[in-house]
Amino acid sequence: MNAYSSSFSMEAKEKLTIYSALLKTWQKKFNLVSNSTLDNLWVRHFIDSAQLYSLLPKEKKGAVIYDIGTGAGFPGMVLAIMGRKDIILCEANYKKCIFLEEVKRQTQASVIIDNIRAEKLPSKSAVAVVARAVTSLEKLLKIAFPLIKSRGVCIFPKGINWKKELLLAEKHFHIEYDLVKSITSKDSYIFVINSIESKNVTN
Repeated sequence: MNAYSSSFSMEAKEKLTIYSALLKTWQKKFNLVSNSTLDNLWVRHFIDSAQLYSLLPKEKKGAVIYDIGTGAGFPGMVLAIMGRKDIILCEANYKKCIFLEEVKRQTQASVIIDNIRAEKLPSKSAVAVVARAVTSLEKLLKIAFPLIKSRGVCIFPKGINWKKELLLAEKHFHIEYDLVKSITSKDSYIFVINSIESKNVTN
């Protein structure tokens, strides 16, 4: 565990410990995360996901947040374990969904797991979209743009190439955003995007 883990409640720490053990066991069967990150799971995955918690909109009845391409459950499962009850984990890989269902069962996280490609989700159905280590900012915006309700927000952590990704994304979209410095990497930032407008570029 790490100094940053003080941001977790005792209950959340216990559940994340269960999550960690499950991840290490299932990793032997399925490639859930990069093997190089297994020795530093708390920082690389749990704390990196948890830092998005304070950036999420307030929970509202009937409103949902999509974690698209959630993979092994990052960031959405961590956010659910921390207390969010409005998150839908969207994952096209069926085996990963089986793993996520087991994490949900053992941690009793209040989360919905949907074996679906993000492009198949209903339009204008989310108050927020989150995604971590899925694809480029430009492609994330293309996926999220139809999903977000009016005044919805997108929260996308990005690594060392964030400036390059932003330049490419701005060729296709007008975006209003805030940049939040990552607490887990000096080269990483989190995009909090409050407005997306397509430029309708044809190429």
